[in-house]
Amino acid sequence: AQASSEHQVVARTLTLVSVPPLAMSSSQQLPAWVPKAAAVAGATVAGILVLKALQGGQGAVVDSKPKKSALSHTEAPTESKVKELAAKAVGQYVSEVGTKLNAGAPEAAVTKAGDLGKYFAFQKEYDTKLMARPDVGEGQLLRVTDWKRLTPEDYDRTTFHVEVDVVGTSIEELVNGADGKALSVYATNDPKGVAEFLKMMNVDPFAMVSVEEIAPQEEEGTVVITTAEKLFTQYLDLFGKPTREFLKKLVPYAVDIMEKVTIAELTLDRKTEEFQEKQARACTYADYLTEFKSLKIPLDKYAELMPTIKQRVYSICSSTAYRPGKCQLLVVREDWQAKGDVTKFGLCSSFLTFLRPGNYCVGHSTHSSMKIPDDKMAHVFMAGLGTGLAPFRAYVEERKSQKDKGHKVGPMTLFFGGRYSKTEYYYRDEFEAYEKEGIVKCCNAWSRDTAKKVYVQHKIKEEEDDIWEQLGKPGSKGYFFLCGSKQPEKDVFKMLLSIMQNKGNMSESQAAAKMEELQAAGRYVTEVY
Repeated sequence: AQASSEHQVVARTLTLVSVPPLAMSSSQQLPAWVPKAAAVAGATVAGILVLKALQGGQGAVVDSKPKKSALSHTEAPTESKVKELAAKAVGQYVSEVGTKLNAGAPEAAVTKAGDLGKYFAFQKEYDTKLMARPDVGEGQLLRVTDWKRLTPEDYDRTTFHVEVDVVGTSIEELVNGADGKALSVYATNDPKGVAEFLKMMNVDPFAMVSVEEIAPQEEEGTVVITTAEKLFTQYLDLFGKPTREFLKKLVPYAVDIMEKVTIAELTLDRKTEEFQEKQARACTYADYLTEFKSLKIPLDKYAELMPTIKQRVYSICSSTAYRPGKCQLLVVREDWQAKGDVTKFGLCSSFLTFLRPGNYCVGHSTHSSMKIPDDKMAHVFMAGLGTGLAPFRAYVEERKSQKDKGHKVGPMTLFFGGRYSKTEYYYRDEFEAYEKEGIVKCCNAWSRDTAKKVYVQHKIKEEEDDIWEQLGKPGSKGYFFLCGSKQPEKDVFKMLLSIMQNKGNMSESQAAAKMEELQAAGRYVTEVY
């Protein structure tokens, strides 16, 4: 559970999962070093070393052949393939990362964790396996292969590019950003923050715990075993914002009567202002749990008090037709000011901010409404606001791939909006090259570069003739896509209404009806957040 700094992310990735046996042979003996192996890095290193012993020291390999499936024969076979490939990815992870861990467990933890080894020594009887996130059935362990910052180091926004390798995973063909796909990423909590919390709560980070809430839902009778450190790092949303329902659940665990009353009162209407003050200060589950010193919470009860870390969905900025086996994201680290002038950061964007090549994350493919038209000749208008540029980079790459394969492709017009061209023109070299090749026309709007602020809707106005001809005119076959923050979408929509009225001689109601028609036909598509 203690890893060298360059492997802090990956060392906490795996959890032991086992189905109880019908029978177990007593003739099998655990190697004498199993307790030490179990303690040094939770299930991960224990698995590596036990497997080495069972295989005569021939290397750390997890059998990637699927066990007997818990799915019925009537269910889609692709689900079993997902599990098979997920197991294979875990095996590759164990082989690669296990030898790089810097173990440092105290002797007391070694003895306590020794029982973990039996699940590996009796692997067949227990149907033991290592999983990245047992509660996320479709989750895949993905290796980071590239990370680079796109904004200057001294800039007030941290925007970056991150790439994961999807070759051999179940999502290899499901992460084309031009084909209506996004990537769901499951972050982990800051290890240092978790360590501090465990110390304040007097929780042994090496303590083993079985938590029903994170067991695979589709497999009855499955037991999930993890460590306290892993439970709070990988699963529980420790630094999320709690609700009053959490406080209601917390009351019984307070030993001190005064603290019990204080917690209970925070759930009452007359204490609404005080609770909202804490919300404004972005108080977390960890803040509440460490504030009340008399709390006595059994380790296996924490999962009943707070939710697990949920996925964060990111638009994919790459086309797998152009970049086979790769999935790329364009991400900005989210931050905001809480009351008291304290800067807070988004969990998942921060997690991705500190990933580097060689690290791993858990993710899976997710549906997106951003899907390039099947008609390769259709004129595609794209309005990307900030990191909303992501799917449109994938669109352009898709058309580039089609052109390289000899297909005729239609025109593309990109309206990209940011503050400063010098600091926020992401992938500038690429887009300038694509524009020079004639694949896309770039109409960029930089709101702070000149005294007069220029926004995306102004650039759209400049292209009103083309927009009317390809989008509004009867018989036109063009498409308009918008991705980015919610507020500018209203201004873009208003400008499109204006174009319909001015260029098409439509009344206000006719223009509104035309936009509704385009939306219903999938020719005006937005994805805002």
